[in-house]
Amino acid sequence: MNAIRKNGPLAELLTVLHRESDEEILGKARSLFRGNDEEFSKIVKEYGTLAPQEKGKFLKTHGISIQDPSFSLCVSPEMGEFLFNLVLSSKSERILELGSSNGVSTLYFAEALRLLGRGEVVATESDEKKCRRILQNAATAGLSDVIELRQGDVFETVEGLSGWFDLVFIDIWADGYLGIFRKIAPLLKSGSIIVADNMWTAFEEVALFKEYLDERTDIVSTTLDFASGVEFGVLL
Repeated sequence: MNAIRKNGPLAELLTVLHRESDEEILGKARSLFRGNDEEFSKIVKEYGTLAPQEKGKFLKTHGISIQDPSFSLCVSPEMGEFLFNLVLSSKSERILELGSSNGVSTLYFAEALRLLGRGEVVATESDEKKCRRILQNAATAGLSDVIELRQGDVFETVEGLSGWFDLVFIDIWADGYLGIFRKIAPLLKSGSIIVADNMWTAFEEVALFKEYLDERTDIVSTTLDFASGVEFGVLL
């Protein structure tokens, strides 16, 4: 994306982070797969041809779950650009990121806020090593001043939050989506945007969360066909 490439350090950093993530995911998926290398190569190719809605089922059929604690997932470049454009188009000023991992999505949010000339992204992450990486990445990209990092269990860190958020991005362990959303719902206002990742790849774990959103008459949401499945909603 041209707008991101104008920030040279950020563009270079994102290229490295996305490459590292792809290599890590492939390596850990291989460690979970019980077949041989030839069989693994075959399912990797098959996975790439599947419709997004089928990918979660396909992975679980072969004994691979992205909810395995060994995974450290980040958003794809396509998803990152979507989040970046979403902030620019909505003119969001205050963003809550639930589950930041190494801070790749945080960087996309922060760069959009920098271009808008205002706002902050409140990032949450429990892992101390990952938090150090987030702060390092933010400094490298020149985005430290728009990122507030809160380390700790996300269900505890959100209790200290106040004020309104224009956008919330949910990317914690999928079976916690419903519980964490109920906790942060009072921080949202009319027009607030709700984005949740892994709706296809963790379809069983997010089922109650999806049902809850569908039952809420004051929320309009739909699942977008990114590779992982992304829920996009708006509070009326």
